[in-house]
Amino acid sequence: MGWISLLFLVFTLQAAELPRFLTKHSPDTLRYISMDGRYAYVQKKAGVLGLVSSFRSTDFLTDSNSNYFAVKGSRFKNRIAIESVPNAYDEMSLIKNHKIFVVDYGNTTTREIGAGRGVKLHLRDEWITFFDMYEKKIMIVNLVTQKKFEIKLSKKSNPFFVPEVEMVSSRAVIYSDINEQGYSAMVTFDLETLKSNIIYKSSQTATRLELCQHEGYLGVGEFPYDGVDRGSKISYIPLNDVTNLAGMLNIYTSIEQDIGNMVCLPQWIYFVKTMNQDKQLNHKVTEVVKLELKTQNIEAKTQMKAVSQIIEMDGRVLIPFRGEFFVLEGQANLGEDTLKSAPTKEELQIDI
Repeated sequence: MGWISLLFLVFTLQAAELPRFLTKHSPDTLRYISMDGRYAYVQKKAGVLGLVSSFRSTDFLTDSNSNYFAVKGSRFKNRIAIESVPNAYDEMSLIKNHKIFVVDYGNTTTREIGAGRGVKLHLRDEWITFFDMYEKKIMIVNLVTQKKFEIKLSKKSNPFFVPEVEMVSSRAVIYSDINEQGYSAMVTFDLETLKSNIIYKSSQTATRLELCQHEGYLGVGEFPYDGVDRGSKISYIPLNDVTNLAGMLNIYTSIEQDIGNMVCLPQWIYFVKTMNQDKQLNHKVTEVVKLELKTQNIEAKTQMKAVSQIIEMDGRVLIPFRGEFFVLEGQANLGEDTLKSAPTKEELQIDI
């Protein structure tokens, strides 16, 4: 384990202290905010979601069941997807469905789409996907034409499984699945032929696949379940030809049990890496690292020792940590009200 300790030392020396994310909203209530701070979706109280914009606040989604709201956008900023979690603090079920809504970006008129989990917008926000926990089906909805598709998953031993889903074209859906023996697979589904095809299958059990996409490529991560002694790896698939997803290139491999939680950006992938681990005590030191796609170099970006999650929000990359958000990418301070200085006489074009 000596080389791992040395590696951890190198990483921490390179990592810089991150700025806190400062807004006019409490981290406890903030659900989504645009990069410029113009639009903020805020949970006012249990069961009430509001939009704050241009110094105005509008409560636009209300539910009497003490609902918690999860708000998700995309880089296209045409629509916002919302999961409404019923009785979030009283009923801790891992298999219940959540109501799914969409709303035009910066607007307050909602449309209920269905019920499930893992909601995601795709392809300029014209498509939405989510997973029906009861029926074990991936639901695919075109928000423009209202056309709907379903993908029924295979039987599995894990009742809490929620698949990863990415749409790489209006025809091709890529999703993760596991079989009864516990092997993960990445599958493509053709919306025209309604046929599926396995394009990758894990070589070991008890690992989960993560998918993240940016323009031009698909990131595929394979990470072990918590407490399982397996390694981790990340691969890269160019999307130049979405009809041929062969040519998966492995860009990262580790013997450690990384957390993952990948965020794909144009030139790199952020993920949570296990820097050091005491398996006897089941203690991990975890940090966010930046994996360069071209060079495959890894750079540690945090010194927190216990990172568990990364959030991408309108291009800004945030780390929730001990009740606050820290910023990896994007502007950190949206809490200032800076007034412009008084105009000069030249600007006013006044002769004095």
